[in-house]
Amino acid sequence: MRHRVPSGSQLNRAADQRKALMRALATELLRHDEIETTLAKAKAVRSHAERLITKGKHGDVGDYKALHEKAKNGDVEAAKKVAQVVHLRRQVSAFVYDKEVVRRVFDEIAPRYKERQGGYTRIIKIGPRRGDNTEMALIQLV
Repeated sequence: MRHRVPSGSQLNRAADQRKALMRALATELLRHDEIETTLAKAKAVRSHAERLITKGKHGDVGDYKALHEKAKNGDVEAAKKVAQVVHLRRQVSAFVYDKEVVRRVFDEIAPRYKERQGGYTRIIKIGPRRGDNTEMALIQLV
């Protein structure tokens, strides 16, 4: 039985340190499109990065300024869509912290995966690290 066993990998860290690590890894992955890290960290950050990209896809409206103008002129559907986009951007901003990376998620990365139904990342094993023989991996956006 799995009484009080947390889901996901703990990575030998306290919850606050693990959360900070995932934010840092996800931010750098979205900034550079690929990072080299340990296999365990790559597997752990994969789900966070893919959730952020999915939120970016749902918040991709194309011409936001035109939609905002329609909402200001009284279009209820446009106002709902604007509110949804703002909400998604705030959710991504709460995790990523870097405004430039948030902009990149919505303007560059999300449109790239418009037709893809998930699976935005790839993990490639690159062998053991020289110092401590830890299995290293390259995680990249597909």
